[in-house]
Amino acid sequence: MDENKEQETTEELTLPSESEVITPVNNTDLGIDELIEKIDLLAQNKTPYSVSKEVEELKSIFYIKLKTKNKEEEKEEASSTEEENTIDTLIEEKRLHPLEIKFKLAYSNYKKIKFEFRKKRAQEEDENLKIKRKIIEDIDKLTQEDESIKKTFEHFKILQEQWKNTGHVPQNENNSLWQSYHHHVELFYDYIKLNNDLRDLDFTRNLEEKTKICKKAEALVNTKSFNKMHDTLQELHEHWKNIGPVKRELREDLWERFQNISKTLNRKRNDYFLEIKEKDKKKLTKKDAICKKIDDLTAKPITSHNTWQLITNQTTEIETEWKNIGRLNKVDNTIAWKNLRASLNNFYNKKNAFYKQKKEEGSLVLTVKINICEKAETLENSTDWQGAANKLIALQTQWKNAGFTPAEKSNKLWKRFKAACDTFFNARKAHYKTQDKEKEACFKEKTELLKELKAFKTTSDSKAGIGHLKEFSNKWKALGHVPLKKMKVNEDFFALINSKFETLGLSKKVLDTEKYKNKISSLKGNDKAVSNEKQFLREKIDTLKKETAQYENNISFLGINKGTEPLRKQVEKQIAIASDEIDTLKQKLQLLSRG
Repeated sequence: MDENKEQETTEELTLPSESEVITPVNNTDLGIDELIEKIDLLAQNKTPYSVSKEVEELKSIFYIKLKTKNKEEEKEEASSTEEENTIDTLIEEKRLHPLEIKFKLAYSNYKKIKFEFRKKRAQEEDENLKIKRKIIEDIDKLTQEDESIKKTFEHFKILQEQWKNTGHVPQNENNSLWQSYHHHVELFYDYIKLNNDLRDLDFTRNLEEKTKICKKAEALVNTKSFNKMHDTLQELHEHWKNIGPVKRELREDLWERFQNISKTLNRKRNDYFLEIKEKDKKKLTKKDAICKKIDDLTAKPITSHNTWQLITNQTTEIETEWKNIGRLNKVDNTIAWKNLRASLNNFYNKKNAFYKQKKEEGSLVLTVKINICEKAETLENSTDWQGAANKLIALQTQWKNAGFTPAEKSNKLWKRFKAACDTFFNARKAHYKTQDKEKEACFKEKTELLKELKAFKTTSDSKAGIGHLKEFSNKWKALGHVPLKKMKVNEDFFALINSKFETLGLSKKVLDTEKYKNKISSLKGNDKAVSNEKQFLREKIDTLKKETAQYENNISFLGINKGTEPLRKQVEKQIAIASDEIDTLKQKLQLLSRG
């Protein structure tokens, strides 16, 4: 016999049992209490592993029914709860259901019994390993004894029967142990050189027994249960191992016959599981796609209670769709449930966080609005008409952006805030109404003064002319403001007075200075315009300084010779012009700062 080939087939036969296929036992009609009682009953089985699959099925059915029961109880509790307590109910931490505690005790008891059984079986297999190793040693010793062939052979048969009656050994030791046993048996037959009649008789008996094994294996092709087929084939292989050899010329053909039917059965079983696996793969893909649907529902932020109500209903429908696809093998089923739980947990965590945040935001918004009211009340009697108005307008914007609060809580605050704003703006309106009359009177006076300036004739006495024009300018400043729509009178006045200065024959520098002073007068009272003018002057000074630095840098690269002298003088002239302009701008900045 080809030991390597037989070992290879033996390894093929140690495939995992059909644990991934759902046990065709209908337990779905049992109530929750009956499910717990059945687990207690199955725990009493002498071989806990034989009922392991059914216990796991009972566990799955129990949690499905318990979840349904929890939902029904939550609906009953929710119907008697006020709507304002909905958020608190959603985020309340749930305790274990009494039935779940009872189930966990029963399930834990079964796991303990199963563990003890496994421990005991492992001890028995270790003991069997020691016994079989001792049998191999004893067979080896038979080749070293001087007893008669008959007694030696009888002793050998006893050892063979002892080997056959000894139970299983650890799986990882099984194949190597059997190879060692088979090797020593063949050595024994070769050593004692049995007479042909006795040897042929034993070979014939072994041939008959192994032929029966082949026929039994071939009959398994029509077995419907793949579990039964697999287990029976494993038993036949164990039986084959415990039968002695046949005639050498028959060994290869007989082993090839048994090996071929074993491969056929394994292939048939593997094909079945591959088909199941492919179907489960498609189911798992569908279930994962459904989990993706749940995840997509909350992919974008949800900001309203109505939207959460809508997508919660959608999630329930999608979850039902997921369950209707059906169960998978044990491994994929675990993955599928894990993915579903992750998607549902993600959904409900976001939902709970939304309602928790809404509750916290409601309290925060009330606090913010109370603070806004207090600030408004400190401004309602202010006479800083522009500054206080800007602050109150900013507070109104803050109120709009503060967020939503229930009407019964915010109406009183809104009336309080509105009263403070109305008090200020009504007073401000009355003030500006009075001020408008004053500006109209000022406009009439300025119009008269402008007429006087137009009639004023300058003389050759520039000093006296400057004095008269400054007097006009001082009178204009003293008159005050005019209505916004009539501000052009200011432009007309300063344009006219500048033209009068030009007729005095002043130097350009003096004339520029006087004109700039008039410009400063026109900007008086307009803080923003003054600030912009200062910014313009500073930026102009900085630009000229950078240009001057660049000119000076360029000079450093020019050598001292006749060829570069004209260029050097041109650059020095540019530096001088820029420096003078910087000085003029600085003087203007000083005049502007003095007002």
